[in-house]
Amino acid sequence: MTARAISAARLGILVATTLCAALLVVGCGTSGSGSTDAGTTPPSGDASAVATPAGDTTGDKISDTTAPTPAATVDRAEIERRLALPRFTYVGERDGLGSAQPVGALAFIDSETDTVAFRPRFGDYLSRVAVAPDGALIYVTDREEPVVWVVDAETHQKVLRIRLPGVTPTDWSTVDATGKYSFEEIQSCADGVACTPDGTMVLVLTKAGLQVIDTASAKVVRTLPELRDGYEVAVSFDGERAYISTSDSITRGRHTLAEWGNMSIAGVGGGLALLDLETWQVVKRVKCGEIGGIAVDPDDSRVFCSDRRLKALRIVDPATLADIAVVSLKSDKAKRFQPRGVGVLPDGSKVYVVCADTSAPITPSPDEYFCAVVATESQEVVKRIPLDAY
Repeated sequence: MTARAISAARLGILVATTLCAALLVVGCGTSGSGSTDAGTTPPSGDASAVATPAGDTTGDKISDTTAPTPAATVDRAEIERRLALPRFTYVGERDGLGSAQPVGALAFIDSETDTVAFRPRFGDYLSRVAVAPDGALIYVTDREEPVVWVVDAETHQKVLRIRLPGVTPTDWSTVDATGKYSFEEIQSCADGVACTPDGTMVLVLTKAGLQVIDTASAKVVRTLPELRDGYEVAVSFDGERAYISTSDSITRGRHTLAEWGNMSIAGVGGGLALLDLETWQVVKRVKCGEIGGIAVDPDDSRVFCSDRRLKALRIVDPATLADIAVVSLKSDKAKRFQPRGVGVLPDGSKVYVVCADTSAPITPSPDEYFCAVVATESQEVVKRIPLDAY
């Protein structure tokens, strides 16, 4: 397996509700040379975003009509082109967690040598990552700043920051361990991010809803406020649909940070939404456990979601969002974990699910930190790869 793009959030965040890694096996990477620290280089642009155009109500409707029929074939040439790109994996991180001046970092991991090749530092708390189809640009969300960072994959430098309208960061100086807060008061600025296959749009889930960035103008051109409950997103390979994991957290009232964390570990109150990218309408919603990661089969015939409540991988019909199968990831040794990032091989034969311990304090045990390998034909776990930590 060659991973092409990974986005990850550190486990030390106070609110664990939106924590998950998105592991994309069929994606893009690129290589290059340059400074390993871009934190001192100012962005070459600062694009102000625009809100949803006046009179545009397409982002305000939720329909339960039949979803589009998924494509029956896959463009093998396109997949081979992407896999031929150089071999970097990208991880959004944060240095100095808990310190007075933390800073974000983007790790470029060489997936052939399993070493960090570059690690530019910028932003505040880098989280999810999406790679342009040609591998030239990397789009990174920030949990604490209302922007999407754009990084040149060749030079490893940040080249742009795209502002997210209507998104206000949390003032953590006013938050304490004993106080009770609504989810919106402590919610991340932005979480999941994905590029469309043609590279013309970037979808990002924010406090304001799902926001659509036009890559030509580097501006937000559409906001769908009904998807303020979304936190992870994946786009079909034909570019017609987006799959969005949701949570009912914004309706749960006020709780302490510990209570929010416990609810996240329990994995209840989740859902999956299907968005038509032509009409910009949510055409289907289903309830399930909180989803840790989403991946789409390259032929668009299945969607793979990790379910935190069930500690399982759900194999889902792309049109109805109904379960085709539910594969338990639990074993006699692995019980205290959450399934997180999900990735699928280009031929759809195997799915990889990153799993992490949910106990406190966190102890990096290979029984609770592992990558489960699921064979999609037999619909069973065929291997658990131990991980040092997550």
